[in-house]
Amino acid sequence: MQPGIMKRSLLMLALAVALPTAPVLADKNGGEQASARSNVRNGGALTSRQIEAIVLPKMRGKNYIGFTYYPVENIYRLRFLEGIQAIDVDVDARTGRIISRSR
Repeated sequence: MQPGIMKRSLLMLALAVALPTAPVLADKNGGEQASARSNVRNGGALTSRQIEAIVLPKMRGKNYIGFTYYPVENIYRLRFLEGIQAIDVDVDARTGRIISRSR
């Protein structure tokens, strides 16, 4: 591997580990994933793939890291990297509408 690529890969790994992550909500039904599945089944939320299909094209040029689902607020938070800066995009899980974007 070329030194520049290795250095960038290590930087991205370090950022992914160092960036704050959302707490996993533990409940008697299995946590945030179970809440998300239940909400999707009941028609109260879009799937993560549907949300990604809406948001990713709007974030061209940014590196997509992943998402967290917040069942109480019924939002998905998608995280991107632009250079070394993290960008969080909050999306209404029911409609797919972007609520906010950090910067």
